[in-house]
Amino acid sequence: MLAPALIALALAPAPRPPVLHVSPISDSPVTVSLAPRSHTARIVCSVDHRRARTCPRKVRFKLRPGPHVVTAWAIARSGRAGRKVSAHFVVAAPAPRPVNIGGNPDGIAALGATLWVSGGASGAVVRVDAQTRQVTATIPVGGQLGGIAATAQAIWISVFDGGTVGRIDPATNAVVDRIAVGGQPTGIAVGADGSVWIGNLDGSVSRVDPSSDAVTARVALPSGASALLPLGGLVWVGLQSGSLVSLDPATNALSGPAVNLSRDVDALTDTPNGLWVCTFDGTADRIDPSSRTAARRVKLPGRASGIAFAGGVVWVSLYDLRLVADLDPATGALLGAVHTGAQPRDSVAAAGQVWVADQASAQLTPIPG
Repeated sequence: MLAPALIALALAPAPRPPVLHVSPISDSPVTVSLAPRSHTARIVCSVDHRRARTCPRKVRFKLRPGPHVVTAWAIARSGRAGRKVSAHFVVAAPAPRPVNIGGNPDGIAALGATLWVSGGASGAVVRVDAQTRQVTATIPVGGQLGGIAATAQAIWISVFDGGTVGRIDPATNAVVDRIAVGGQPTGIAVGADGSVWIGNLDGSVSRVDPSSDAVTARVALPSGASALLPLGGLVWVGLQSGSLVSLDPATNALSGPAVNLSRDVDALTDTPNGLWVCTFDGTADRIDPSSRTAARRVKLPGRASGIAFAGGVVWVSLYDLRLVADLDPATGALLGAVHTGAQPRDSVAAAGQVWVADQASAQLTPIPG
């Protein structure tokens, strides 16, 4: 026969789990908020499955950079424990020592250990040695510069307010041609055959033949183009309207249905797990190019403005948070974060680092990748 105390405990109502809140990316010490609900006498919490303790409504933990989990549950006056709730979060690592380059860095491209940085409003392209972390050339182009792409033969830079694309000779660090493409050029990419593809904010893509520097095709789009990526025999284009479309270089025409994402697609990168796309609306999506479906969507804590794949993870610039978050390329799980300068934008992998162009800080942040 059960003792009366045990009977009373069995019949007592279970406390409802507390409301648990912690920012997905935090600095240490991390603040965890706990709100009690019905039948709660006290709340017990634990971080990383360590020894549990009674916790106040706001509790702070000193934690190392990296991923963590906090678990909490309620205890009733009867002593009965309620269901556990958990939240995963990461503690951001401090910003690495930056490379100051001046200007208004926006886009970035790499060729071996050489970085080429679009200076945005400064109107200049900056050349940086990624191994020595020294600026080796500053090349005046003029205008509001946007996307940039690098090959051994030429550096291509879009001049947003001039409707042109500049061609820089990397052997002489000089502008050797200016090609009129019209329509506020933004992103630039170089295809497998060497063709240069330029997205325009007016809703078109221009194709340039590098052997003649002539525009050989112009393809109308449903919306303004932000970012381009040649992949799998197609050229994928991220649109301001929030979709992803592809062009067939063999026909210079749109190919296949669009993939609907969130507004203002900002950057694309290729990974072994599929095509990752980030948006200024604050999302990152893993796209299956063959089925043209979003296999995974991640809601980010800030506006995403750049994306790169390096070291087996996806690095996403969070423009309004001075952070770069790293995601699992298969699941999209948040693995960590690193502080950067102000307004981190485009990023690229080079010389064992992920280089992030910090627009408002006039610098590059090198993150081990």
